[in-house]
Amino acid sequence: MRVPFARFAFAAMIAVTAVSAPAIAAEDKPAASDQKVSKELAKPLTAAQKAMKANDMATALASVKEAQAVPNQTPFDQFTVQEFLANIYIAQHDYANAAAAFEAMSDSPALPADKKKDVLTNTVLLDSNAGRMDKMKAYGLQLEALGPLDGKVVGPLAVAYYNSGDTAKALSLAQQEMARAQAAGEQPQQGILDIVARTQLKSNDIGASTKTLEQLAVNYNEPNDWAQLIDLAFGTKGLTDMDALYLYRLRVVTNATTSVDDYAIMANITTKAGYPGETVAFLQHGMSQGVVKAGDKAGAQLSTAQTKATADKASLPAFAKQAEARKTGDFDVKLAEAYYGYGRYAEAAEAASRAMTKGGVKDPNEAPMVLGMSLSAQGKNAEAADAFSKASGPVGGKIAHLWTLYTQRKGTTAAAAPAAPPATH
Repeated sequence: MRVPFARFAFAAMIAVTAVSAPAIAAEDKPAASDQKVSKELAKPLTAAQKAMKANDMATALASVKEAQAVPNQTPFDQFTVQEFLANIYIAQHDYANAAAAFEAMSDSPALPADKKKDVLTNTVLLDSNAGRMDKMKAYGLQLEALGPLDGKVVGPLAVAYYNSGDTAKALSLAQQEMARAQAAGEQPQQGILDIVARTQLKSNDIGASTKTLEQLAVNYNEPNDWAQLIDLAFGTKGLTDMDALYLYRLRVVTNATTSVDDYAIMANITTKAGYPGETVAFLQHGMSQGVVKAGDKAGAQLSTAQTKATADKASLPAFAKQAEARKTGDFDVKLAEAYYGYGRYAEAAEAASRAMTKGGVKDPNEAPMVLGMSLSAQGKNAEAADAFSKASGPVGGKIAHLWTLYTQRKGTTAAAAPAAPPATH
């Protein structure tokens, strides 16, 4: 499976300043070592420079094309023309032509040593944008020869190596960049984490890939990353129907990729458990995602579930009185689950809290789990994380951990939202 270059923000990485241009100095008979353009190019390039400063890129391009047509150019003349073209094309967001100009600059024998790193860096980035993997790897090797790679090119290069089958080189580059980012106190790039996670998954390193996917999910909150994390959790030995229900609920709240078969399984679990309201909610969510259709197996369950939900809703007040009067919390926790399925989260949290206070619940993880989910749904993320911390065991603890990560992500997103204006797996 290919890694998308889109995991890296491209436009912001380009090192060139679009409205700048090289200084023009001409001689009658310049030597290549003098690094000066021939006097025949000075006039049109000076005109181009003035136009660029005025942000008149169309005029600037016409002037550079005039200079490009001058015969008998030196290598440095040719390099300078390409440098002008590169700046103009970047300013015009014409990245295809900019890539060609940067490739010509990178291949030029007149490329100044002090510009080599920036030129090669931009060439790699522009070739990554164009998907030219072989070329970007070749220019990347030249960059590596100049010293440590700039973090902004490591990711695209790692993707190129991964997509061409050299996963060892891709992983090596990605791990170097992760180490650099962590040492600098920076958040690792999404694409870098993606490379590492995919390589770990390929080698069946479940523990390591889970940790990397957790970083992706918490830092970037993409549904496909949550889906992979949840799929890995489904492989845990000893998973019960209720454990599966908690994972399916997490799929829904994270919008993780979910198949029609998964929606059917969700509906079967909630129907068997006696929560028709949640069966309806699951199936309607599947329809809203365009996955569940009225004519398929999952869709066919909806009508029956809606009928049962109508009767179930009517019975809730009486069941709530029984639960409150009961000395143990077994009815309270079932009431909490029912309320959760109907989106009555405050009432669900109250019933779950009562169940925890009374005790006597068969599954000690059920009350803290539904309490945490109900609090999370109300935006009470710190309280939700505290509730999840009370779930334990190799299965319950793992699922509670994923829900805790989700509440942390929700809390971060909510806190950042007022101040804030990012392939496919």
